[in-house]
Amino acid sequence: MLFLLGIFSVIIALSFEYCDFLKNYPITSIAIMGGIGSAILGNTMYYIRKLYKACIRNDIVKPCDDDEKISELGNFFYFITRPIFAIGFSLFIHISLKSSVNFITVNEAILDNGFIYLNMFLSFIVGFSTGNMIIFIEEKSKKIIKEKVNLE
Repeated sequence: MLFLLGIFSVIIALSFEYCDFLKNYPITSIAIMGGIGSAILGNTMYYIRKLYKACIRNDIVKPCDDDEKISELGNFFYFITRPIFAIGFSLFIHISLKSSVNFITVNEAILDNGFIYLNMFLSFIVGFSTGNMIIFIEEKSKKIIKEKVNLE
């Protein structure tokens, strides 16, 4: 379902120039919608692939005892929360892009359509590699905290 929602959101964002009802929306809103759709699309593609590979290898079995049921619950939450993380990373990408544009301009920047496409492209990548992004941010934040604590 999320895969189809992602496709729908991406198609709408890509065709915003031709949709009368989207012409009144600012580029930022369309970029957010398209970015979230791209992140969900990339994320679900990755995890659907993981699931069908596990099914092909017969790695998925019916839980027999309480430990396996707890493990199954953990797997369920793993697959359910990853698209939510992807949405968060998409918003992080949007904030990063927008702040970098605003940081280097004196006056308020007027965004071009390219901003939408760049946001969607980067959002797809972080959505597809959500697990790697979590590890990356975790490692970077540990280094930053360690450096700050050692300075004080």
